[in-house]
Amino acid sequence: MVLLEANRPTVEAEDGTRFLCYLRGKIKRDQGRIMVGDHVEITPTDPGEAIITKVLPRVNSLFRPPVANISGLFVIFSFGQPTGSLELLDKRLVMADVLDVDAEIVVTKTDLVKDEEELLRFVRLYEEIGYRVWATSVVTHHGLSELLYSARHGIWVMIGESGVGKSSLVKAMLPHEDVAVQELSRIGRGQQTTRWVRLLKVQDFWLADTPGYTALEMAVSDAHRIRSAFWEWDNAACRFQDCFHIDEPGCDVLPKVRQGLYDPKRYEHYRLILQQWVKSY
Repeated sequence: MVLLEANRPTVEAEDGTRFLCYLRGKIKRDQGRIMVGDHVEITPTDPGEAIITKVLPRVNSLFRPPVANISGLFVIFSFGQPTGSLELLDKRLVMADVLDVDAEIVVTKTDLVKDEEELLRFVRLYEEIGYRVWATSVVTHHGLSELLYSARHGIWVMIGESGVGKSSLVKAMLPHEDVAVQELSRIGRGQQTTRWVRLLKVQDFWLADTPGYTALEMAVSDAHRIRSAFWEWDNAACRFQDCFHIDEPGCDVLPKVRQGLYDPKRYEHYRLILQQWVKSY
C-alpha cells in the first residue's frame, strides 16, 4: 500500500481501495516524518478508515520535496515567464543520478518561445547527452500526448521552480483532477500554487505533484558521483583514469570545453556543484 498524501494521510491498497489513515503513536516516535510514497501496512477500523501500523524501509527519498521510493524525476524547465535556471536544471539532473533514478526534461510554455533556434539547441544538447526531452505547451497541447503515454513505472516527481508551469502541466495531463493554477505575479515571478505533495495516477505510474522549490542542495560524500553524472564525458581520453577535469595534466575535457566541443555552461555547473555539494572536495 502506498501513501498518497501525508497532509491528511491517505493510503491506496493494491486493489485501488483508499483509506483515510491515522498514525499510531509508536510510529510517530520511531519513524518520525512519514512521506508521500511510503509503503505502509494498515489495519482497517471503520469503513474507509484505517490505522497505519508499519512504515516499510525506503529505497530512496527526497527531503525537499518530501517524497519516498522514487523511480524518476520530471525536471521542468521554462524559457520564459519566468525563465528557468540552467544551473538548477543541471543540479536536478545530477541529483537524479546520485539517487540512481531516471530523469526526463520537460520544457513548458513552448508557445512563448521567441527564438526557436535556442529551443532546438537546448533540446539537441540534452538529447545528445542521453536525456529524454519533451517540448510541451498547455496552450497548444503540443507534446502532451507523447509525454503522457510514454512508458514508465513507479513514482515520478515533478520538480522545478515556482511558476514554470508544473500545475498547468498536471492539469492538462489530468483534466479530471482538482489542480489549482495561479497566475504569475506582476513582476513575472512564479507564485506557489501547490501547497503539499500528493500522488496522482497517470497511466501505469504515479505522478508526485509538488510545491516549487528554488533552493536545492545535497551532501555528497564521493566526488566521483558528481563527475559520473556528467555523461557526456564518459568516453573522454584523459591521461589519468581518475581525472576530475579541473587542472590535471593530460585532461581531455577542459581543452574541449575551451574549444566549445563540450558545453561551457554545463562545465561551469559541474565545478560549482563539486564545490557546493562535496564537503571534502
